[in-house]
Amino acid sequence: MTYHQMEIDPSGRPLKRTGFEAVFAIALLAAWAFLMGGVFNLMGRGEEMAAAIAWPSFSLVGLACLSWWYAEIVVGRWGLIWPGSALGLIGPLSLGYAVALSTPELRMGPFMPRLALISLVAGVMMIPFLFRFRLPGLVSPIMTFTLVGVFLNLYGADMDRLSQVEGFSPRGIVAALMTDPRAILLFGCLAVGAVVMARRLDLAGENFRLAAARPLHLIGGGVLALVAGRLIAMLPHPLDLALFATAWMVSWAWVLRINRVAVLFAMHFALVKPIVFALMDVFGFNLSIADWSLLLVVILIVDMALWPRAHRLSRRLDWTLGPGGLKPPLERPGFLWRYWPYATEKKEEAAA
Repeated sequence: MTYHQMEIDPSGRPLKRTGFEAVFAIALLAAWAFLMGGVFNLMGRGEEMAAAIAWPSFSLVGLACLSWWYAEIVVGRWGLIWPGSALGLIGPLSLGYAVALSTPELRMGPFMPRLALISLVAGVMMIPFLFRFRLPGLVSPIMTFTLVGVFLNLYGADMDRLSQVEGFSPRGIVAALMTDPRAILLFGCLAVGAVVMARRLDLAGENFRLAAARPLHLIGGGVLALVAGRLIAMLPHPLDLALFATAWMVSWAWVLRINRVAVLFAMHFALVKPIVFALMDVFGFNLSIADWSLLLVVILIVDMALWPRAHRLSRRLDWTLGPGGLKPPLERPGFLWRYWPYATEKKEEAAA
């Protein structure tokens, strides 16, 4: 098997009818949203909602069981991955709503505790769908929903804490959860575990493991860079700036090794905030929101521009060892190769 034969769909298996699967998955999600709207309309408001004790939860539990049964057909019999992933979201979310609507106190109470309960239950219940139907696309939703539930349980609608969320992603939510050194240590250990597991899955070379490694690499690398940034920011000047520069270069070395450019963006976006704050302390300048946005765009453009050449050099030095433990061809640097004309490719085209 060649390196490029191992390039697979993010679902973990080849897709034969991508358009059909996409429409099917969207239709399932739309049907679920319509059914949920019907349940809430039948429950009514105020006293009517409080009086509807049993049937909403039982109906949603039935919907979750129906989702599992249908996933057995859609994934197991028909091999449709995207619709299966949609069912992997519908079933756990239905169970989350079933728990959140199970008592009058939960139903009539504040919204944030209900949302936290829905998120936690949904995140946990996606795990059986992940392993039973081998749907690695659920890895990132599992982490996101679980972290949202943890965050809301701890802080609710605290606007000061919400302002510390760096985007709706596992790394962004973790950024707001790291309130003390113990939390930093905990998430650092979890991030190291995610990175190690991702690399083990990567080197296995099997489709499901390769696809599951992608979100683990992205989340683990981003959170690990975030933790490193927080720890380095505690150090005095100029030691912190020297270590920030080292962390920036280590991130390059790591992503070139695993051949995953998206992880580079995640790690650099996690490091840029503490680096800029450290520079602000030294040079005494401030950045507006527009300045921050422009800075992130510049980092993205620079990384994308440097990646193909750095990848080519890394490949020549035999440093890059991509998914499956195979070395990518010299003339094809990751997923950007199509947009970067190399002399070797031009020679091949001229010879043809």
